[in-house]
Amino acid sequence: MDKAGRALTVKEPSGSGNVVVYWMQGAFRVSHNPSLEYAVEAANRSGRPLIVLAVLDLGYPEANARSFKFFLEGLVDVREGLARRGIALHLRKGKFEKILAEYAAEAYTLVSDAAYLPAMRGIRERVYRSFESGIVEVEPNVLVPVKAASGRMEYGAYTLRPKITRLAPIYEGDFATREYRGERLDDELDFDPSDHARILKGQVEDVPPCGTPGGSGNASRLLGNFLERKYPTFAARRGDPAAQAESDLSPYLHFGHISPAQILEGARRAGPPNENYRAIFEQLIVRRELAHNFTLYAKSLSSPFDFIPGWAAESLKAHEGDRREYVYSLGELEGARTHDKYWNAAQYELLTKGKIHNYMRMYWGKKIIEWSEGVEEAYHAMVYLNNKYALDGRDPNSYAGIGWCFGLHDRPFRERGIFGKVRYMSEGGLTRKFDMEAYIKRAYSAVVPE
Repeated sequence: MDKAGRALTVKEPSGSGNVVVYWMQGAFRVSHNPSLEYAVEAANRSGRPLIVLAVLDLGYPEANARSFKFFLEGLVDVREGLARRGIALHLRKGKFEKILAEYAAEAYTLVSDAAYLPAMRGIRERVYRSFESGIVEVEPNVLVPVKAASGRMEYGAYTLRPKITRLAPIYEGDFATREYRGERLDDELDFDPSDHARILKGQVEDVPPCGTPGGSGNASRLLGNFLERKYPTFAARRGDPAAQAESDLSPYLHFGHISPAQILEGARRAGPPNENYRAIFEQLIVRRELAHNFTLYAKSLSSPFDFIPGWAAESLKAHEGDRREYVYSLGELEGARTHDKYWNAAQYELLTKGKIHNYMRMYWGKKIIEWSEGVEEAYHAMVYLNNKYALDGRDPNSYAGIGWCFGLHDRPFRERGIFGKVRYMSEGGLTRKFDMEAYIKRAYSAVVPE
């Protein structure tokens, strides 16, 4: 756990303080959680009891009842898991800065989950100012710590892949469970996470309910279903929107209800490494950690022109004035009211299920560029729709996927209208490759991940 990269010491312990506090903010799980295990080790070494603190801040940026319900369902499993391990849980409701300040005086060490997006990094910096104790940030949601893999923003998967592949075996042991030997303090609960209807009563809600249930238990069941039914043909079928071959684990990865290490372990147990294992390693580790690299090192996420390659920025700007055959307002996009039935089906999936098939999400984004008056308008429409409706929104993977639509982590193509040299995707390409009528039927069904 102490090897370079996983845990970053922000401030050394002063020697005072009665407890070790783990502020669980990004990894809401008790298994395969390096932050929790680091806190357990710190408590055991110092002879101080451990408290796990989770804060419900109903003012969290861009969150809504859909995402809060999923989050609260995860806390139910956290509560049960910590009880089995003899570790106290504090569930508090309020602003992060105010709640954390109440723990500053009694903390010997504060352990926190690392953040990769600007909003949460800013909250951490403000929280840390109130602590005179030791502060350690741990990266629990990536296999290879981002800064250990690379000290700069990578050009694409081809530059990060060899680094990740070389380092992955070194860091896999960080996800092992340690025995907690300290005192079991009492839980302190401002709310019962299982009573989400009461907790969220009065929340302004313009997002329909989503049937996907949160929590580590549901994530593990979904993983088991994936490994049994989908994994044997994953490499061949994962890109087909009609095939239902995806793992559907991205919301659980976003909320930290499951670890990438647990998914990899399951894939290894399913059989010797083959094309399916290589495909899942590429998507789950290389591509996902490329996204974390991007959001950590990008100058800003406010505009695509802050992070896309120079060739893409120059090309898109040169075609800003090109005529658009269709231009849709944000309201028309949000309501899935376009002329394109395949795009509408993808948007309907987002509205009702909180997730779009990965291939269709790329098509979804490309068409928003084609149907918007300019690049900035298209980018902000994508961010708004994704962050509002997607259970895996507000995530490095989301921002990297949106950025890819504008040329991030991609290469130049033959120049054309609107897109310039940025990759274009067409309706004809969908129908040539896939059974799109089957996709439409699936998108409009009431089925949620099983």
